[in-house]
Amino acid sequence: MNPGATSPSENAEQSVTTLSGVITKSPSRIKNTAGRTIVKATILAESKKRSAYPLTLVGFDIMALELMAHLRGERLMVTGRMEWNGGYSLIADHIVSMS
Repeated sequence: MNPGATSPSENAEQSVTTLSGVITKSPSRIKNTAGRTIVKATILAESKKRSAYPLTLVGFDIMALELMAHLRGERLMVTGRMEWNGGYSLIADHIVSMS
């Protein structure tokens, strides 16, 4: 097995995270290694535990379409699971615009 890969049981144990922040890098479409189109954006995530930090949002399928509907400077609240891929990213399950 690939050392960086996660098994299905590990994915089931991942907790759901809710963050809010302002989009600093507009959503853009890219192709992943499997050839699927995904959408990535960067937000300045806010937390009570630390100062604001840049975080990559990733959307697949319907979440990709929903993420593309938002513009730079908009405030979002995003629920999803955290994942490590050369840096932390949040895989979006639910997106709410707060603007």
